[in-house]
Amino acid sequence: MRSIPHSRRSELILLLFAALVAALGGALICLGIGLELWRLTRAIAVVGAVIVAALMLDIADPRRDRWLLPIVAMISVLGFLLLWQLDSGAAARQLVWIVSGAGVMIAVYYLIEDVRDLSRLKYTSGLLALALVGLTLAFGVEKGGARLWLAVPGLISFQPTELVKIFMCIFLAGYVSDRAELLRDDTRPVAGFQMPRLRYIAPLVLMVVFSLAIFVGQRDLGAAVLFFGLFVAMTYLGTGRKSYALIAVVLFAIGAVGAYYGFTHVQTRVDMWLNPWLEPTDRGYQILQALFALAEGGLVGTGFATGGGAGIPAATTDLIFAVAAQQFGLIGAVGIVLLFALAAYRSFAIAWQSTDSFGALLAAGLAVVFSLQTLVIIGGVTKLIPLTGITLPFMSYGGTSVVVNFIAVALLLAVSRDCVPHDPRAEH
Repeated sequence: MRSIPHSRRSELILLLFAALVAALGGALICLGIGLELWRLTRAIAVVGAVIVAALMLDIADPRRDRWLLPIVAMISVLGFLLLWQLDSGAAARQLVWIVSGAGVMIAVYYLIEDVRDLSRLKYTSGLLALALVGLTLAFGVEKGGARLWLAVPGLISFQPTELVKIFMCIFLAGYVSDRAELLRDDTRPVAGFQMPRLRYIAPLVLMVVFSLAIFVGQRDLGAAVLFFGLFVAMTYLGTGRKSYALIAVVLFAIGAVGAYYGFTHVQTRVDMWLNPWLEPTDRGYQILQALFALAEGGLVGTGFATGGGAGIPAATTDLIFAVAAQQFGLIGAVGIVLLFALAAYRSFAIAWQSTDSFGALLAAGLAVVFSLQTLVIIGGVTKLIPLTGITLPFMSYGGTSVVVNFIAVALLLAVSRDCVPHDPRAEH
């Protein structure tokens, strides 16, 4: 009988550890709120979906990264356990989305025979991204002061910005990998900087305008920072020219200052970030409650499954990290941040090891999106930057976010399968 390869065994052990955490956490919640212990299977099902997905992925092709799925499983479990305490209905729906997301991840992994084929769809992806943003600006539903949702009455509502992340990563990876040499070498001096020809840089410059349009039109600072950061990172990674990133940052800063003085909702968001005590019971209430939760958590927290965080506004979405910090304290909050850092590290490692420029840039783009999304929401909760409505990957409640994040994981695993050299002996 063949022994299980070391990489597979390590992945399985880590997934089983996540299942153990799910079981213990679920048992504590059941005891804390007086439920039958068998209901802890809901938490175990979160990891179970990922374990089944891992087995199904191996049937398709076992040559993939072995660290991402256990990290995703652990983050998803922690998010589910927090949601279960805050809103059992939301937790039940989140479980459905996690199972659905795992299924979609399997489907994407199977359907993409070679991730490098996606480079041929770069312009299609870019147009789809712009179309989704345009539809949201024209017909979007406003929630929480931001126009982020598209809805089909009586059927479904979803957040197009989440899908736009994937489309923009594919577009930028394809465009920059195709034209990296031209963007880097075919330049001319402009105001003391070596700049590429307009026909090469124009689609990328539009990304700055795209970011500002989201900021102003949808009132979504988080998405603006996310897409702009993606644009800057991909341009720099593809060309190695720091001057391009510097110019882009200057243009974005000028646009942001203009938006602050030209639009009331931008002023409000920034003012409440600088001094939430100006309106402590109104527009500053949310950020103040987050800060109070962080302070109450202290070093070791108020305790798991004790009902902490129930009074925090938007606790299941925007401020779920504040709930975690209140229950687990500084030590637990740092542990969660380290989990996200590990996920980002593995994503960047896949990009670094890739032998194909498109695969490397796609993995790097997805890693940048994941990292920035985490930094933006945690930075908002801790008052380092203005608080936004962006989700914390795999932890915040939200069907679109969960499913799209699983799609991103599928693409990363496909890059690790198709573009990273493997030792055949390790998988057989």
